[in-house]
Amino acid sequence: MAARRHTLLFTMGDPAGIGPEILARTLANPALRRDARLAAVGDPEVLERAARHAGARLTLRPVPPEQFDPSRNGAPGIPVVTSTAGAWGAFQPGAPSAETGRAAARAIEVAAQLALDGRATAVVTAPISKKALHEAGYPYPGHTEFLGALSGAPETRMLFAGGDYRILLATVHVALARVSAVLTVDSLVRTIEYGALALRQFRWGEKSGVSVLAMNPHAGEDGLFGDEESRLLKPAIERARASGIRVEGPFPADTFFAGRGREAGVIVAMYHDQGLIPAKMGGIGGAANVTLGLPFLRSSVDHGTAFDRAWKRGASRRPDPAGLVKAARVAIDLAERTRGRRLEWTWD
Repeated sequence: MAARRHTLLFTMGDPAGIGPEILARTLANPALRRDARLAAVGDPEVLERAARHAGARLTLRPVPPEQFDPSRNGAPGIPVVTSTAGAWGAFQPGAPSAETGRAAARAIEVAAQLALDGRATAVVTAPISKKALHEAGYPYPGHTEFLGALSGAPETRMLFAGGDYRILLATVHVALARVSAVLTVDSLVRTIEYGALALRQFRWGEKSGVSVLAMNPHAGEDGLFGDEESRLLKPAIERARASGIRVEGPFPADTFFAGRGREAGVIVAMYHDQGLIPAKMGGIGGAANVTLGLPFLRSSVDHGTAFDRAWKRGASRRPDPAGLVKAARVAIDLAERTRGRRLEWTWD
């Protein structure tokens, strides 16, 4: 069982989506509440309404950011660190907008600052809308890049963990036609380093190593189906090995996942769907998104805002909180593995 000294800060996500509902149901989870201190960051009225709407038996206690103290005991209810107020009524449930983007972004900003101040072990994020974020004037493609900017991280990487595999993406939200142009030997070496550092810091076992997937079918078939393996992947693997990293590949992705995938330490996928299809084969709650490169732990759901299902009436329509619960469980596990210390992402 995880120590109660670990504090998880949950951001509410886009208030027009399913984030507030799944957050309310997650905060009401008795097992999670036993295993860690839980707190939310968001708009108190939105979360109060979400708790009632979701049928979650929950007492929430609004707290200004400057007064949030995770070590404080005895106060009733789960703290809601107030990042915005009055958002309810400024948006239409189920419809992303500049207003919902601002509310979601403000929760992320407050949570990141609290984590940087050492007042939380991990930030666990509910889903946001990239469109709403952009309409609100935030120039980030998602949480990963936004949190990187807020924490001053020079770069970040996206890792999926908690399921059958630990999958690290070499590229993220890049059109498939552009992946080859975006990849470089330097960027691949750095991604492999992130994989090796994750194995070390999270105590997953450095000897299990990093496995690199090929870009092309049959790993290029000696150049017949593409030259990325010889031009990019193999030189990157050789450089990483020379620096002391245990790394193998490039492996054809189809046979790798059909065979030795579950034995790998960290798997580096070249593009989004190559990695996320196997990561999500377990369904909602099968894995969690973990950001590498931040000085604090951050995990997230592996699904989106589901605006078409948000704020609907009827118990049968309630969104499943399994993804957010999984993200919390992964955060607790990593907090135990790192003992809550500040993370370092430089390979030496």
